[in-house]
Amino acid sequence: MESMIAQFFIHNWQRKLVALVTAIIIWLFVNHSINETHTIPNVPIRIINLPADKTIQGLLPNGILSKRLTLTLTGSKDVVDEIEPGDLEVLLDASTADNDDWIVYVTKKNLVSLNPSIDLSQHISQIDHNEFVVKLSKLVTAKIPVTIESPRGSPPPGYEYLDIWPQHLIQTISGPEEYVQKLKDKGLNISFDLSEITKAELDAIKSNARSDEISFTVPKKWKHLLIPFRPNTSEELNDFEAQSLRIDFLRKELLPLDKEIPIRIFYPLGDLDKINPETFSLGTNDEIKKKDGIYIFTKTLYTAEISRLFLDVIKNSLEIVIVASPKSKRKVLAWSVQFIQPRDLEDTYVAFSIANSTTSKEIPGIIPKKKEELLRKRFRDYMQRMTLYLAPQKKLHLKTTIEGDQIRVVAY
Repeated sequence: MESMIAQFFIHNWQRKLVALVTAIIIWLFVNHSINETHTIPNVPIRIINLPADKTIQGLLPNGILSKRLTLTLTGSKDVVDEIEPGDLEVLLDASTADNDDWIVYVTKKNLVSLNPSIDLSQHISQIDHNEFVVKLSKLVTAKIPVTIESPRGSPPPGYEYLDIWPQHLIQTISGPEEYVQKLKDKGLNISFDLSEITKAELDAIKSNARSDEISFTVPKKWKHLLIPFRPNTSEELNDFEAQSLRIDFLRKELLPLDKEIPIRIFYPLGDLDKINPETFSLGTNDEIKKKDGIYIFTKTLYTAEISRLFLDVIKNSLEIVIVASPKSKRKVLAWSVQFIQPRDLEDTYVAFSIANSTTSKEIPGIIPKKKEELLRKRFRDYMQRMTLYLAPQKKLHLKTTIEGDQIRVVAY
């Protein structure tokens, strides 16, 4: 049996070898001569030689268009079958555009092989694709208003969000004239997520701060804008003031008032015939004493949701006001905490805030208008939310009633 096999290969081996080589050559020739059609999706398009005063919507910094093209290639079967979307790109020379609405016809000279093992020029015979228009636009540069929106998310435990500074920036943007103009009219927005700030980060700032108002510097990686006409790309904020971007927090604390508060009765003019200082006066007790002709609320009080600076500014200008009313109208009288000369207090708070700012780069004595507006709003916010407490977790409540010819007040 072995001799028969050996005889088969040895007998006339020269002719058999020539036949085998010829068969291989014929197979290779036939295989290369067979045409195949293959569709390649998402082929990238690179633009070169773009005039300096022109741009294209969706053109990325690397010269690639965000838009992709689907090509149908016809050519040698063994080559066409191997091509994948990442193996090639379309190269377009913008200097050959005949007008701004450039109708592109992709030919073999536009195809670039990104795979060294694939020779496109010798093996692609036909390229088909849907109509493809590249729109060239005038390149313009403009200053776009940017609004810093209120942050989303929640601050770390133990801290309360106050505000952000600056609240408005200007972004210098270059791009297609029609799109840049729309941005100029509409503006851009950016916001930050408070949940990305950790308690450890704010605690570290707190340990070096002299105030309970903590300024968190916005990290550089957050300072990126999404540009609508550049899909999936962002641009770093380029306004000089963006370097000063910060988010201010208040460290939550229960602060002792360390002051007795005057308490008085307000008598509305409309009810003076029924209730007035001569008919109903404020009664005294362990909590309310009369001192030098005025009534004082003597109970120890605390406050929260405000800063120490705010408290230092206003604590000598507080009073508790009871609104007198006949029993026929109210059985329990209304009361509130009032600020005396609030405008002067606001001016004082703003001045101290600027003077105590360790990050302020302004000329001493000069308060930038925008920063002044922010601080004034912060002061008014403090006024609105200031709450008095008798103890931690125990807000001050007053039971105010008319008993006999006196108005009685009891804290609970």
